[in-house]
Amino acid sequence: MKKLLGILVLGLLLGGNAYAEWLVIVKNKVDENVFIKRTKIIEEEAVNAALEGCWVMYRNREDLKKKKKIELMEACYVFSVIEQ
Repeated sequence: MKKLLGILVLGLLLGGNAYAEWLVIVKNKVDENVFIKRTKIIEEEAVNAALEGCWVMYRNREDLKKKKKIELMEACYVFSVIEQ
């Protein structure tokens, strides 16, 4: 009975973060008003989704010239990655 209880407790401890998600926050070095959050199950997907959100925001702006758009897109950076 003690072995069964031990196995059950270890299983709960080791399997606790099976459904964990990653929260990624992206900011922009040039435009301080940018704050993009994305949550995904896989860390790399969360990072890519957050950066893509920042890039799309500038890529679709028609009031900026191409050179300025590229400058703003390159200024996007990952501010923090948090496992939830």
